[in-house]
Amino acid sequence: MAFLEVASLQDIPDGGGLAVRVGETPVGLFRVGDRVYAMEDRCPHRDFPLTNGTLRGCVVVCAAHGWDFDVRTGFKPGDPDGFPIPCFAVRLEGDAVWVDVETVTNARRR
Repeated sequence: MAFLEVASLQDIPDGGGLAVRVGETPVGLFRVGDRVYAMEDRCPHRDFPLTNGTLRGCVVVCAAHGWDFDVRTGFKPGDPDGFPIPCFAVRLEGDAVWVDVETVTNARRR
């Protein structure tokens, strides 16, 4: 699939998220200053969309149950041994936001 243009930078509020779909994959785009991070848009607890949550710095807090995940790594803060939410490669070209859901940028750490 490679990189696909999914949004423009203005679509993503600074300090917030935007839900998009890339093929069959729900993706949450999160903007922290001039950086955009992409991760699968579902909390592992009942698949609630993380983009419905609150972004506090680089940590999104699920609105349904309060679980939190670092949008840069997909891991729960303070739990580097857990299973992360898949994060995807992001490329900015001017105002365009491109995501490659085939390139997962995180993995379980040991």
